[in-house]
Amino acid sequence: MGKHDTHFTSPSVIATDINTDHLTVHWAQGGLSRFHYQWLRDNCRSDQRFDINTRERKALTETIPANLGAKQVEIKDSGLHIKWTDDDTDSVFDPAWLAKNAYDLPGAEPRVKPQPWGAEYTQALRSFSYQDVMNDPHAAAAMIADFQRFGLVRMVDVPTEQGEVERFAEHLAYVRETAFDRVANIRVSVDPYTLGFANAALPLHTDCSGYSWPPNVMVFHCLQNDVAGGASQYVDGAQVVAQLRDENPEALEVLTTHDVEFRLWSGKADTLSQFPPVILNNAGELVILRYANWTVQPLRTVPFDLVPQWYDAWRALAARVNAPENRLSYWCEPGEILLINNHRVLHGRDAFGDGEGVRHFQQVYMELDDLAGYQRIVVGQGGAR
Repeated sequence: MGKHDTHFTSPSVIATDINTDHLTVHWAQGGLSRFHYQWLRDNCRSDQRFDINTRERKALTETIPANLGAKQVEIKDSGLHIKWTDDDTDSVFDPAWLAKNAYDLPGAEPRVKPQPWGAEYTQALRSFSYQDVMNDPHAAAAMIADFQRFGLVRMVDVPTEQGEVERFAEHLAYVRETAFDRVANIRVSVDPYTLGFANAALPLHTDCSGYSWPPNVMVFHCLQNDVAGGASQYVDGAQVVAQLRDENPEALEVLTTHDVEFRLWSGKADTLSQFPPVILNNAGELVILRYANWTVQPLRTVPFDLVPQWYDAWRALAARVNAPENRLSYWCEPGEILLINNHRVLHGRDAFGDGEGVRHFQQVYMELDDLAGYQRIVVGQGGAR
């Protein structure tokens, strides 16, 4: 929701100023907003430029004249009417739509602001009833909203039936297929292709770094867990990056600048990618963290003179990843599902006994894009703005 939504309950326009390249709109409720003429033409909802049925733009953005101006602007019939200097079709804008989409907002925030966490999240881990999530779209939307904020949430009272995790994924969105298992059985294997299928301790890591776009969401369902040991470990990569930015910005610069090769393979598949371990957006916030030591290939993508600096940076990252104050330790009960943002939250596992007892989880991957889309539709924010 944009900031203008909170300013105006029923937006109306009382005056406009025609400037060289933009229009200034004065609101009856106070304040003003500025809109470039090219932006207004690009978002015109006339029949010639916009398909009302599909809610999609028909006109090509590149056809908008660079020197487009407003010849005349009128406020009538509760709308803002614009005649253009190129004599093309007039445009009419609903003030409520303009207020909702106003972009003249300094420091506009993303819709969902990630909330970094450390070990204290152990006591505050967001928890939801699985039956509520499966039967009430608004409960599911609330769960997804918290997942977007924290990157790690829990559902309880889940049936301990094999395949339930796939049913959950298909109920809300889709399973993200990979070259490996559609539904992975996380348990000791006699011939493991990766450390996850052994009973040894599993260091903190993210999954599938060999993909150019690793699966975004892990859905981790506990079916049986009566072994000695095997507690799960979680660390928020957003917290780690924020700490590095404050404590060692030089290390963060190295980790965001130089590519590394990541590889995961089995007897039937081979995934290989080449990206920096840390990818940030323009605001300096974490987009993707790749961190799985056993998937990192021999370093050959960093200039010779910078190799020692790269190893220093990796050690600095590892120190924050493994800092006790950043680590959430959790022993998962049968009948629980954990949703994990694989682009942000690292996960690992303590070693467990190979004698009596069984530790069996099933896992699928999903995409946050699909879950977020489901959430927007449920709360009435789906479709074209």
